[in-house]
Amino acid sequence: MSSASMEPTESVRSWRRVEIAGLAAVSAGLVLVLIINMAAIPPVIVFAVLYGLLAVAVWRFSHKTWVPLVAGVLALLGMLANAPFLAGDLAHPDSWGSFIPSAIALVGALVAFIAAVTPRFAPEASFSRPLGLGGAAVAIVLVGLSITASATASSDALEEGDVAVIAEGVEYPEVVLVASGGALHIENKDPVHHTFVIDDTDIKVDLPAGKSRRLDVALASGEYRFLCDVPGHERMEGTLTVE
Repeated sequence: MSSASMEPTESVRSWRRVEIAGLAAVSAGLVLVLIINMAAIPPVIVFAVLYGLLAVAVWRFSHKTWVPLVAGVLALLGMLANAPFLAGDLAHPDSWGSFIPSAIALVGALVAFIAAVTPRFAPEASFSRPLGLGGAAVAIVLVGLSITASATASSDALEEGDVAVIAEGVEYPEVVLVASGGALHIENKDPVHHTFVIDDTDIKVDLPAGKSRRLDVALASGEYRFLCDVPGHERMEGTLTVE
């Protein structure tokens, strides 16, 4: 019987269980993205299903050494491919809806990768349980950090004469009118991080989830394009008319 189809040792089976948990965490993180955004995002759906299937494949074919290895490598490659999205989300723990799913998915992918490659090179290594528990502990700490940061983040109050701009449903209003020298009160009603950027200027405002920011408009009269430059939020744009 070839080594590729031999029954795994108890140590290897332990690594497989940890890898399955890691892959399931990645899938769960992606499902959280869909729930939080209350939208069917095709690429996210595809990857959520893919990682779920990889977890099933590792469980079903644990006796084949190449299946868990491929699954672990794919988990890591998937995170690397989404690095721009992950970097933006993880840079803003004060926006729990962006931070928590990305943190869970990243920790799960790293755990799955380590659990996949370790039996290949050190089949009798015995730190699978500490790895699984450590990964869970890190995820819990990161979730707590984000909830605390989101709850304590400051928000600017609406002042008399401010023009209200609301970001909701990952959308901005198409047109915003403001007098030169006036101010915008930009409110983020989404559970994810946004930005408010005005093209051809140095104006960029970070908008934590559920928070508001005031922006004094010291621009010449005219029309300006504004947008959110968070990757994946390309439809969030509109025209700012300064009178």
